[in-house]
Amino acid sequence: MHRIAVVFAFLGALLSTAPGRLLAQSPAPPASAEIAERVRMTVEREFGSRFKVVAKFQPMFGDFDGDGKEDLAVVVTGSPALEQAAHNFKLIDPYDSFYGYGNTRITMAFPIHLDGPPLYVAIAHDWRAAHPSAKFVIVNLPFERIEVNRALWKKKSVSALFATDSTGTQAEVIWDGKKYRWLSIGAE
Repeated sequence: MHRIAVVFAFLGALLSTAPGRLLAQSPAPPASAEIAERVRMTVEREFGSRFKVVAKFQPMFGDFDGDGKEDLAVVVTGSPALEQAAHNFKLIDPYDSFYGYGNTRITMAFPIHLDGPPLYVAIAHDWRAAHPSAKFVIVNLPFERIEVNRALWKKKSVSALFATDSTGTQAEVIWDGKKYRWLSIGAE
């Protein structure tokens, strides 16, 4: 009888610690890996397989258009002109538009990033929906760093992209209700 009790005690101790040991040996992947994969799949589906997410920059989330739904902005490389018609997104150039000429057919030839492939910002409004409500690819946005923060637009607090270029000049890219605008906010 004593042997049976010892065996059951040993098995009970083994079973009670086994799950903890298994979890310690193979932890669940972090949620950020799941989000990164979902972002990658969204970019490929909504913008085309020629676009690749740039791992150096984190995906950015905010309510850029003020509709109460989460929007996605992600730095990508790729071929916007080749994918635009097939994936129904709008090519925009708020930076050159600020200076008076935002015709993307011409301004896409302007080299903004000289140290590698051109970087673009792909934006999907209501990105978690089966089909985003609007899609944009921003070309010629000068930035070394980019992040989402709150900005004041017409007395309303809204999500905006904050870009800092190689000279330290900071700007915000903000949705004005109809289009994205580039606005300089000075130097760091």
